Amino acid sequence: MTREVTRRQLERWLVEHGFVELPGKATSHRQFARGGLKITVSGHGPQDLTKKHVALVLRQLAGAGFDKETVRRELAE
Repeated sequence: MTREVTRRQLERWLVEHGFVELPGKATSHRQFARGGLKITVSGHGPQDLTKKHVALVLRQLAGAGFDKETVRRELAE
């Protein structure tokens, strides 16, 4: 990807695509669920997600039936 993906971009994308934020617990991580898929977004540290974290999320979404390239393109907008 040419641009970094921020936590807020990922959270907004998840909500727009039917994911629901689960109630928080003792950690600052935020969890979003849809069906049997649960995505965890770090709640601390830099706003930009690492390439590794983005790749892990893309892999999970692809396994759930989302098109990886479409998701990547939408997140980069």
